[in-house]
Amino acid sequence: MTKATARGRIIYLRRELERHNHLYYSLARPEISDRDYDVLYSELVALEDQYPEFVTPDSPTRRVGGGPLDGFVTKPHAVPMLSLDNTYTMDDLARFHTYVTSRLPGQTPTYIVEPKIDGVSLSVRYENGALTTALTRGNGREGDDVTANIRTIRSIPWRLTADQPPAVFEARGEVFMTRDDFSALNERRREAGETEFANARNATAGSLKLLDSREVARRPLAAIFYAEGEIDGMHVASQTELLDSMRSFGLPTADFAVSAESLEELRAAVEILGKKRYDFPYDIDGAVIKVNDFPQRESLGFTAKAPSWAKAFKYAAETAETVLRAISVQVGRTGILTPVAELEPVRLAGSVIARATLHNEDEVRRKDIRVGDTVVIEKAGEVIPAVLDVILDKRPPGAEPFDLPAHVDNKCPSCGGPISRDPRFVAWRCENLFCPAQLVRRLRHFTARAALDIESVGRIVAEKLVERGLVSDPLDVFDLTLEQLAPLNLGTDKDPRVFGAKNAAKTLDALAKARELPLSRWLFAIGIADIGVSTAEEVAAAHASFQDIADSAVLRDSLAVLRLQEEARRVNPKGADNRDATAAEKARLREKMAAINTELQRAGRALADKGLARPKTSGRLKALDEEFLPVFGETVATSLITFFASEAGKQLLARLAELGIDPKGGTSADTADRPLAGKTVVITGALTSMRRDEAREKLQALGAKVTGSVSKNTDYVLAGDNAGSKLAKARALGVAVLSEEAVLSLFENPAAARPVAAPSPETDSPPDDGAPPAAAKPYQPALF
Repeated sequence: MTKATARGRIIYLRRELERHNHLYYSLARPEISDRDYDVLYSELVALEDQYPEFVTPDSPTRRVGGGPLDGFVTKPHAVPMLSLDNTYTMDDLARFHTYVTSRLPGQTPTYIVEPKIDGVSLSVRYENGALTTALTRGNGREGDDVTANIRTIRSIPWRLTADQPPAVFEARGEVFMTRDDFSALNERRREAGETEFANARNATAGSLKLLDSREVARRPLAAIFYAEGEIDGMHVASQTELLDSMRSFGLPTADFAVSAESLEELRAAVEILGKKRYDFPYDIDGAVIKVNDFPQRESLGFTAKAPSWAKAFKYAAETAETVLRAISVQVGRTGILTPVAELEPVRLAGSVIARATLHNEDEVRRKDIRVGDTVVIEKAGEVIPAVLDVILDKRPPGAEPFDLPAHVDNKCPSCGGPISRDPRFVAWRCENLFCPAQLVRRLRHFTARAALDIESVGRIVAEKLVERGLVSDPLDVFDLTLEQLAPLNLGTDKDPRVFGAKNAAKTLDALAKARELPLSRWLFAIGIADIGVSTAEEVAAAHASFQDIADSAVLRDSLAVLRLQEEARRVNPKGADNRDATAAEKARLREKMAAINTELQRAGRALADKGLARPKTSGRLKALDEEFLPVFGETVATSLITFFASEAGKQLLARLAELGIDPKGGTSADTADRPLAGKTVVITGALTSMRRDEAREKLQALGAKVTGSVSKNTDYVLAGDNAGSKLAKARALGVAVLSEEAVLSLFENPAAARPVAAPSPETDSPPDDGAPPAAAKPYQPALF
């Protein structure tokens, strides 16, 4: 194929793919199968790889997203993006109609009724047909620039399909997920051991706020447009003309748009839409009623917050009555016991419901929900329906109040172990970390990428390892052999599907590498309550080993400081609580305060000397010499102390010793002689040679503290591609900026490598001598 032929084929494939995107997403009239689409897409990818000089920013292949951003930039809307006033009853609708007709004397308004999509509002701007900017609603006057994320959504064209597009065309609409796509997304998150989203709107909003557009590209987002912002270069006189123009431009619009010329027709249209609401593939929570004619809209005007020519009619959440036959109790990965209503099946919101969440024991008691009750259930956008109320008039005789511990005989329904009340979560929790109900999820967490990174152990493999009795505790994976793993049946007895020798060898290799992972990764992998990735890194940096954490004076001192400070506030002679104390009582309080102060100084200074607390002069407790802010808060310290004092914690230490696994952390003494000891580093931009978490771990191994924000205390910023505000701030503060090349050199030879400054925006190339920008802090020869 010649270059000219390749270029022609690339142009043809781009046009075809965009046409099929429009047919599929905007018109719901696909002409080819998904497989045929993928063939065309793969051909385009191959040609662009072979002829990179023909790659353009608007190619369909560029929708995979780019490097992560440091944060979103706020930009003003060219035309304010207002919200709509809500109505809830037909009487409200009649008042709206009366208002409109009274202000349009001698005219007959026509209304357009459209579905109110339960998504996230968005404004996209096209200049001369090309997508330039996408903003969220924000406060109506300005919104976050999410253009990079919006470019990953296939239903939004990068270029309007018009021979002579207007100079400016702003389309406003809603970003959302269909119900099927949302369910599939949650299923993938379950398999990955990640928290599920509560509803599609939350998932959509969270996706748009992701800083890494490559991750957004993996989310099943779609969009529908229904309103205009700034328009320059064309005339639009009505809502129907606007929708027709959007469709001709390739912008997706809703299938339902009904006109009405009287109050009766308006009511009928709203009622018809209400009956069809569950026929849509996405969630809608109401109808939007707009005056069709734009000149009439100008006459009706605006209030301070909303247009006077439009209303949102909100449908009441659908409810149903049914009988609560029983209450079951589920045990989650973290051991929390959740009561679930087992219902007489009833149809609700387009599906048959047989179960509903009861949230927790306090919620059951507050609503006085009892077995045998006739209950009202509701499904208002949530994945799992909830019991809304009890119909007391239908309560059967002898129905008993629900008592969760009595209901489960004070034992975990899965393992029979002890349960205890966790006041932080208003819930009961199984105390047995090795509870079988928690095992599969704990195993998936244990092997997740941020933990021990055993990528071949997904949901199905974890389930089968537990089901076949090969694993009764996550640490049992270190006893697995090739002979056990290779023939592992991931299917059924009738339809077997073996894991295979290749996958088994890959798993065993990953397990061998996991033995050498640092303490922070292991601490997170264990799954102790309240210990996330960042917390695990901070705890591991202050301790040499698991045993060091179990015996930790640091954690005890942190807890002591916090509790002593609280006690000091209570007994403070000058405090409000002691304002009316007698002279003798105040004298006793001063003595007690002095004793607290002595112990507080000991514990606080012990932490401060290790760099694990910083003293500050108290603004409220002048009776104290100093107050301290420990690195570890009460929740973290309590959780760790409690766990390692428990039987489960002791078993963990014994099992690790038996397996010969002793992950290493890093005390200040351990890291003092490392090349980056005492240095604070921030990573920004997209790295090409490694994941950011890998870079963070390697920097930490060299003694660095890796943080997420740039300040005057930052020593170095590692800048990858598309580095944004953090890089700019680093240069403004004179912080040394390192290129990825320089850091890779440092990783390869920590003792001798000398970092090279990242390219500056002005030169777009590194200095010849590798020196930092003139304003940056000088490098330290002793270090590099």
